[in-house]
Amino acid sequence: MSQESREKFLSQGREPHGWPGLWAVLKAHFEGFTIYNPLALAAATVFLSNLKNPWWHASIHHDHYIVNAYAFILSHHLPPEALHYVIETPRPAVVVLLLMLLGFWLLSFWGSTLSGGKGKRFLIFAGVFMLLYTAGFYGSLFYACHRIGKPVVGQFSIQATLMMVEGRFYFEKAYFYAIGAAALVALSTLIHGWIPIRLAGHSSKVDPQGAPGSPP
Repeated sequence: MSQESREKFLSQGREPHGWPGLWAVLKAHFEGFTIYNPLALAAATVFLSNLKNPWWHASIHHDHYIVNAYAFILSHHLPPEALHYVIETPRPAVVVLLLMLLGFWLLSFWGSTLSGGKGKRFLIFAGVFMLLYTAGFYGSLFYACHRIGKPVVGQFSIQATLMMVEGRFYFEKAYFYAIGAAALVALSTLIHGWIPIRLAGHSSKVDPQGAPGSPP
């Protein structure tokens, strides 16, 4: 919870417990709703928006056969003999991965609305988790490509029946946008609280970063 919320509970001589306590924390938090790090929130939103675009593309025989690797699932058009080499994401794993990716955004959102060190810690964790996810994505591709003896990025030729088939693997821009956005979430802690945007409530207190609240 924010420092303001904690002070409010301490003044009332109580601690939040269970669902009523969670609701009380959320209510107190949004009574003086302030975005202390709009840059982190914008970067996390960019990361989340890139999930709708493929991060990696495989073009085989001039796009006659294609594979698009999204952040959490594969989309492909391959002949039956190639399906043995395709590693599909199980449906339960798709749900888990989507919740995880949404959780990264929620961490960033909550961190950007907390002042001082608390907000910074949330954002550092969110940025690091995002970067680890992008690294894991690369690791998954490396494992899949290693099974067929091909590079993750590059051009190659394979023998198919009586002809040579050209192929090309490459990362899409969305993957690099995701990496940049994740790094920006973590690095934005360096300017956390510099440009607070108060959206609700009012306060005469000064936050730990020295940013004054809106006038009473």
